[in-house]
Amino acid sequence: MADFIPSDSKGCHYFFLYDGSKVRGEGDPTKEGICYFYPEETAVDKQELLCGQLAGVCRCISELSLSRTRLVRLRRHKFAIHMQDDFFWALGCSMDIPSVSICRLLHKVINLFCFYNGCVRQSYQLHSHERLASHWSQYLTHLLAGPSELHRLFSSMTTIDSTNVDPLLLLKAALILQACQRCPLVLAGCILFRGRVVSTQMSPHLTMKIMVHESETYKSQTTKGQSSSSSFSDAVSSRTVFLTMFELQYLQSVPVDKQLGFHSTPVKEPLLRPRTSSDTSEGPHKVSFSPGSSASDDSVFGQVASQTSAEPLGPPLLHRDVSGRAEEEVVGGCPGSGQPSEGGTGAQAAQVFHTGGTEFRNDGVWEAARESSLAADTPLIPMTLYLHRVKGLVLALLVEPHFLCDKAAMEEVYHSCLASLNGLEAHLRTVSPGAPGPAGPYVFAHFDRAHSTLMTNMSAGAGGGPERPFVRAASLLHSHFCSTETLQETIIRNASAAIYGTRDAAQETYFLQHGAALRNSGIPNHQDSAFSLPAKTRHRLLKHGVNLL
Repeated sequence: MADFIPSDSKGCHYFFLYDGSKVRGEGDPTKEGICYFYPEETAVDKQELLCGQLAGVCRCISELSLSRTRLVRLRRHKFAIHMQDDFFWALGCSMDIPSVSICRLLHKVINLFCFYNGCVRQSYQLHSHERLASHWSQYLTHLLAGPSELHRLFSSMTTIDSTNVDPLLLLKAALILQACQRCPLVLAGCILFRGRVVSTQMSPHLTMKIMVHESETYKSQTTKGQSSSSSFSDAVSSRTVFLTMFELQYLQSVPVDKQLGFHSTPVKEPLLRPRTSSDTSEGPHKVSFSPGSSASDDSVFGQVASQTSAEPLGPPLLHRDVSGRAEEEVVGGCPGSGQPSEGGTGAQAAQVFHTGGTEFRNDGVWEAARESSLAADTPLIPMTLYLHRVKGLVLALLVEPHFLCDKAAMEEVYHSCLASLNGLEAHLRTVSPGAPGPAGPYVFAHFDRAHSTLMTNMSAGAGGGPERPFVRAASLLHSHFCSTETLQETIIRNASAAIYGTRDAAQETYFLQHGAALRNSGIPNHQDSAFSLPAKTRHRLLKHGVNLL
């Protein structure tokens, strides 16, 4: 296979979506199957060479191994792969980026597209390639433009610096969201300020999806100038988004007292009750899906308005696939990448494409369901994203589609939080972001896995010069932690520095102490300063509010 990517390329080299249904015969040009290719200035012949050869090899390996190809390693670069029906996605990066980070980045790009556009096949039937290409470019650019290299490595959210914000303001933001959620048609919401999270009721990956739209809007506003209009029509907007069944189940599983404070237009009684996972199927918005349905079925959108009753979704039954490597180090078997299982509308299962594997039951753990259920592989349910903007502050709510038809509910949500949003925006605007302090005697990064947030004393955009070894070492350790579940602590070192890393189910932490390190001729020595790093890490990070004890 050709490997023509320049060796000095950094970060993401290529991303493309290839539709094999457009290239069936021997005489069909490969370019007809290229839906989108990044970078867009790449010569057409190189696009055809990479798309044709990579798609051909991966489909051949998948047919031989009876499992999907997940990762392809070339001589100097590697590609994360996802295949669904005739569609083929590939994301190419340099070898020093962890494989798990590449795969997650590819999944995030696909999930963002499906969140804002719905079914991929139907999107390409309804819209032009040029319009959808601009969407792919927007989502990829957003994910690659994190505040720092560490943020991109951990795929973490950017939040406001809570150390410079009065805790009462954060409480006020949480109360605004709780008040809005009492409306029967509101699922959950989040509040963002200047592209950063202030408060959220959603899972981290749903919050990050909404941040894409907010970040683009905020950039355009700062470029064109803030609008001084505060009328209802100018401050509020909405758009259709698409949720997976796992996402909708997660949002509906949190009990909220919907009867306090809101009195919308009379609707059927089941909508007025607290929404829990044990709700009956009497409500008009329960959706029934056939067991064999997939995101490629055009009929899935027609099923949303169905009144057919469905049992509450139970904990998903997932399978972990085990497969080997091919001659070119092609890794097959993406966990849980199958279609919904046959039989019953209860637990959803991911098929194993006869390779054998270990079956395990996920007792309601959202993280596992999220990681193994790509939006491109599951039915999508249209919902509405309601946005109330006050200058740099935005209230984003996921609401039922008919929320926009309920004028009373819309006006009550709007007027009940208008004064609070204006006050919150005025206070946050006066808060100083705080300039990064001088480099200290150590560098650390603390990643909260549950909330997808990162704490570090590195300045935004850093990662070059003296901090580059720390970023590369953290990348290496992060890759080892993700591939070895039993690994909890490790120290790596070279002639000039040593870095300590520790991980548990909730967090990952990396620490580098500047200064010369004691060494000997390769023989373990208890006086080596590297062995004191665990104690130093716990002591130093206590003043940053990180307790590793």
